[in-house]
Amino acid sequence: MTEPGNNAVSRDPAPGTATAARRKIRVIHLHSTLGIFGAERWTLALLRNIDPRSYETAVVTFGTKKGADAFYNRLTADGYKAIHLPFPGRLNPRVIRELRNLLQRERVDILHTHGFKADVTGYFATRFTPVRLASTIHGWSADESRLIGCYEAVSRFFLKQFDCVYPLSPALHKGLVQHGFEPGRLRLVLNSVDLQGLHFRINRRKPQDPFEVLFVGRVYRPKGVFDLVQAFAMARLPASSRLTVVGDGEDTGELAGFIRELGIADRVVLAGNSSTVPDYLASSHALVLPSHAEGIPRVIMEAFAAGTPVAGTDIPGIRQLVRDRVTGLLSPVGDPARLAHSMEQLCENPDLAERMAMEARAMIEENYSAARMASDFDREYRLLCALE
Repeated sequence: MTEPGNNAVSRDPAPGTATAARRKIRVIHLHSTLGIFGAERWTLALLRNIDPRSYETAVVTFGTKKGADAFYNRLTADGYKAIHLPFPGRLNPRVIRELRNLLQRERVDILHTHGFKADVTGYFATRFTPVRLASTIHGWSADESRLIGCYEAVSRFFLKQFDCVYPLSPALHKGLVQHGFEPGRLRLVLNSVDLQGLHFRINRRKPQDPFEVLFVGRVYRPKGVFDLVQAFAMARLPASSRLTVVGDGEDTGELAGFIRELGIADRVVLAGNSSTVPDYLASSHALVLPSHAEGIPRVIMEAFAAGTPVAGTDIPGIRQLVRDRVTGLLSPVGDPARLAHSMEQLCENPDLAERMAMEARAMIEENYSAARMASDFDREYRLLCALE
């Protein structure tokens, strides 16, 4: 890794020196959030698994829209140190000033950002300070508005000045290289799932039972939720079958209207945001993720850990986890008919579903545990603090 341009002052004492080694490394995670989604659950998994004897960690959230304080509330309820700044999520001088004061007051060593608003805010808050700056890339948008695409282009501009950027999948790493990132600033740390609280139990469906389908994620078109409800309406499933959509987003109202148009409103539950995803997984027969673009989806890893069979779209991030008919089922992007067929297979062939669930759990345990991720970041954080 190379020395960034935005950390121009000397540190006294420098993290990584013998003096600094006598205290814990202090890390703050920064989120501009509207709920508890993949990036938030990723941070929770790291907090649960990073060694508290070596690290003091906290999370700062900011924003004023609905759901902006949901992650803060969850963190404090779970006993983690968290601060919510009730300022608008756009680039805001008050957020930058408050964050900078906090970093200086708490003698923070590393600011770890998540998402383009947090990335840009974190960059300006750490200008001319000794704080090391890192970001985890959870994924880029697909089929988004031009405005969001512009935001992400701006984010990539600032990310090139960070000490280190951590893509969660080989596809994201490759994309950053193609966008001109210096290889020395990129470190691939694969996404992971916290196996604690995700007890493996295959919910094998009995012939007389309804087939329970689950979607978890942000409710907007690039997540494929419109493809999903159309596929559910088409699929030859028992009449009592149900689709539960866990999550919220800007397209929730339009999705509700589409569900009514399809005549399946009595079979689809729009559950909104939830902090109890494991409970939904445990009661479902299939998780379906028909996204148009993903990093490595956390919810699929959670389904694998819990024993819930998975159907998804054949895109790089999902393909990293789902091997067709080995750990799950794949269908083409934007193809409701093929997605409906995947649901029918999982419903009609419980032996196949169970075999794939067993293979998926074994793969998660071997390659994608949060304990492994925490070990990786223990190494990465120590490397960051040793930079001079």
